[in-house]
Parts: sequence; structure tokens; C-alpha cells
Amino acid sequence: MNVTGKRITKYGFVLLVIVLIGLFARIYQLSTQSMWLDEVGSVRLAQLTLPEIVQTLQGDNQPPLYFFILHYWIMPFGISAPAVRLLSVLFGVLAIPMIYLVGRQLFNEEVGLVGALILALSTFNIIYSQQTRAYALMVLLALLSAYFFLRFLQRSSLALSAGYVLSTTLLIYTHYYGVLVVVAENIYLVTLLALSKHRTYKLRDWVVLQVIVAALFIPWTLVLRQQILRNEGTGSLLAQSPAAAIIQTFVSYAGDPVLLALFLGLSVLSVVAVQKVRGSMDWKAPLKALQNYSLELRRQDLLPVYFLVVWLLAVTLITSLIAVGVPIGAEKYAIAGSVALYLLVAKGITNINYRPAKVAVIGVIILISVLNVPVTSEASSHIWISPQAREATQFIDANAKSGDVVLLWPEYQSLPFNYYNNRTDLAVNPILTFLLAWCVSKRE
Repeated sequence: MNVTGKRITKYGFVLLVIVLIGLFARIYQLSTQSMWLDEVGSVRLAQLTLPEIVQTLQGDNQPPLYFFILHYWIMPFGISAPAVRLLSVLFGVLAIPMIYLVGRQLFNEEVGLVGALILALSTFNIIYSQQTRAYALMVLLALLSAYFFLRFLQRSSLALSAGYVLSTTLLIYTHYYGVLVVVAENIYLVTLLALSKHRTYKLRDWVVLQVIVAALFIPWTLVLRQQILRNEGTGSLLAQSPAAAIIQTFVSYAGDPVLLALFLGLSVLSVVAVQKVRGSMDWKAPLKALQNYSLELRRQDLLPVYFLVVWLLAVTLITSLIAVGVPIGAEKYAIAGSVALYLLVAKGITNINYRPAKVAVIGVIILISVLNVPVTSEASSHIWISPQAREATQFIDANAKSGDVVLLWPEYQSLPFNYYNNRTDLAVNPILTFLLAWCVSKRE
């Protein structure tokens, strides 16, 4: 086997190990937490026919793709919590080799592997790979869109164009905030055109691709219009300010404030390479050794880093501005920006050309990430989570007598209760509905 073949085998083996780590992290305690309101809503919606799903979504604020996929997923696998959550696990695991490919396309295999490792252990992404929601799919499709975009810049071909159109269209049909990845791609391409004097980017081909993506989304625009009209002016008193939303989003990306500080430092390091020029560390006399120690900083190719910065900021900042009036927890809408940060961090790590320091940094990231993993199976930052819905329902099922009235508050908790309830002989009513009926009966 030649040197290239050995490198492919080595990187392939390491990537496989990282994927298996990510799979374990996403399956670990998958069923510990009860299904919460939005998850049960996803399951109930996916049990409808496709036309009924479209009709129901007119009163919501989501596109249909994830629910279509979940509709066909539950046919063979059922609607139990582990079964429906495994779909998101699948998307979350597939995103790991995908971020490797994007990192390799931008920089090299080492950056791709480190980025894959960070994503595999990302608390933020593990949380949403364990929920019956569209966010893990959005991350996967964002990476696919970015990959085909980068390949298109190198060489436009029918296969690459088709891959870009398909992945990007599916991204927008998965979540509306996915369009911000497309915004980032267009900002980057416009920058290249403004800076380039000799290299020619096929602007006409790119415009055609954007027009095709837009045309493929036209069938959904009528539903989108209904959604906008129905949800206009439905803000929340619990909404965050844009500044608070940005800070919370970055903390969520890292999963830990300490890790965020490390991530930001490594992101800055992504534009320079740190290399030892002379000296060695003598731990018996460290101060003297440091006096003789010399490091050299060398500037790196800035365009790939610039693409990641544009991707990260476009998704994070615009989401934070748009999400004003959305309940606390809206950082999940910006999850497609997390992978851009992880690749910036990965590039910063690989720019450390002193192996012990590089290994130490990776070790710290792994340690903090692993310590955070158990938290993801027990709690989420989302305000509407119902961690004890299953336990409460089981208690009622075990102790209630036939004909007993079960009153639910708030009213929306009827969804998780009905999901877990096995008793058909109980009168289940939201408390407000019950009180209203009681008052009417007294008046009569």
C-alpha cells in the first residue's frame, strides 16, 4: 500500500471511531427523559396523512419535510419514544462524517477529524439529536449544502449543481432558518467576486442554481403566507433581547462557559499557525526555560476561515435579530451555525504545531464535553420541557379509579399526558375547559 493509501486508511479508521463515539453519546440514556410537548406534537402530526400534515401546518410556523420523513419512519418503527428519537439520532450521526468532509474541503483531513470529534461530543447537538424535532436534520443538510457549495466553487458540474440544489432545497423545507446558510454562501461568493481579479467564478451558473432553489420552494409559499398571517404579532413576554440571545447561543454552541472561552481563543488562532522556533521546556526550571523559548506566528490562508466566520455570524446574528419575540430557548434555531464554530476551533487546534500542546487542548475539550454529556439526558434549556410527564401519567394510571376526572394545567399538557396515558376509563379535561363546563351547568 502506498503512502496515500495508508493515510486514507488511517483517517478513515479514526473517523469511524469518532462516529461510533458520537453514536454512543446520542443513544446514551435516549429514553431517560420524557417526551415533551413539541416532541409529542411532532409524533401526532406525523401520524396524519401528507395532505393533512400540510393543512395542519398552515396554523404553525414550520415547513413540512421533517414531518413527512417522520410519517414514513413511524410506519415500521412505531411511535415509542426511543423509536421516534432514533430518527434524529440517525441525522445527528450522519452529520459527523459530513463535517469531516467540509473540514477537509476547506483545509485538510486533520481539521475535518478534529471538527468531527467536537461535533460528536457537542452537548448542544447531542440534545437535539435526542429529540423528535427537525434540528439534527437541519445541521446535516446545512453541512451538505456547504460541501456542495465549496465543491461548486472549484468546479461547476451537473452532479455538483444537482447536489447543491437538492441539499439546499431540502434544508429550507426542513427549517426556515436554514435559509441563513444560503445567505452566508451568497455573501461569501459576492466577496470572492469583489476581491478576485484573475479567478473567474461562474456567476451565471450560481444565479441559475439560486433561481432553481427558489422555484422549488414556490409550492410552499402559499402555506408560508398563511403561517405568517396567523402568527403575526404573537410575541412572548419571556423573549430575550438580541444581545442576550447571541450570548446564550454561543454558550449553547460550546455547551459550557469555560469551553466557550477556549473555543473563542482557538477560533482567533485559526488565522495564524503557532510553531516553535527554538528552546525546550525544562519542568525543573520552567522560568529559565521560558526565557529561551521562542514561538513563531505565521498567517494562514484567510478565505476558508472567512467563509466559516460569515457562516457563523450570518446564522447567529440574524437568527438572534429575527427571534425577538420568540420564547427563551430560540438558540436552537441557530444550531446550523454551531458546526461553523467547531470547524474554526478545529483549524485553531491544528495550527498549534507543538504536539504536546495540541494533545492537551484536545484532551481538555474532550474532558469538559464528556462531563457535560450526562446533563443532556436529564435537562434541556428549552422553557417548555416536561421532564416528568411520563412519571406523572404512570402514577395517575396506577392510582386513579374508573370514572375519575383528571384535570390538566396548563392546557397544552394534554398532549404529553395523552401520549403516555393507557386508561380509557378516565375523564381527561384541561382545567379551564372543565371549569367553564361546570359554570355553564350551574347556570342552567
